[in-house]
Amino acid sequence: MNTSDCRAHTLDLFTSWMLAANPSLPLLEPSEELRPKTSVEVASRAIAAGYVAAASFGAPIPEIRADLERYSLWSFLGQDERAFLTEARPSEHSRAMNGWLIESIQFLAWTLGYVSLDHFAPCEDSLASHFLKPGVDPAHFIAEARLRDLSEIIREADTLYMLHWRAVENQVRGLGDGRVELPMVRFRRHAADWVIGVADNWEDVPLDT
Repeated sequence: MNTSDCRAHTLDLFTSWMLAANPSLPLLEPSEELRPKTSVEVASRAIAAGYVAAASFGAPIPEIRADLERYSLWSFLGQDERAFLTEARPSEHSRAMNGWLIESIQFLAWTLGYVSLDHFAPCEDSLASHFLKPGVDPAHFIAEARLRDLSEIIREADTLYMLHWRAVENQVRGLGDGRVELPMVRFRRHAADWVIGVADNWEDVPLDT
């Protein structure tokens, strides 16, 4: 599916959802300019992000850090996440922002075929059950991971791009639409753009709308 077809699909979805779209929003980068992540990278990132999210909800940070290093997952964290896990007293804002990582994990779990994806519902309560418990060596889990077809992932990335634009517009204009929650779609879009290879590193993914 090329970028124009992806956009046509997104616009059709917005019509069915009765949401105002932005037909002039730039298209995603053509596939030849993308550097999609491998199943190993996606599974590793999902597990690493899960550890950070657990820390934000109160799990002991020294144990989190030890597991990330033991299982060679530290390199799959963004710079802000590493800072969060090494600060003596993480701020409440930092805890709250890293807590939203569960939404990026929901998207990563979808790319791995473990969950469905509802753009208007928060992550599933059972999300953690699709992954290993903390402290368990994830090597086999990572090696066995498989991704959905790239064209399907790119299509969802375009939809999340438009949803992110819609959420930002709603906030700027003070429009009420409880269906499109800005942090949720932002973190899912971040994951989607990283998976399809808009940027190599997590922290380098541009999130402009």
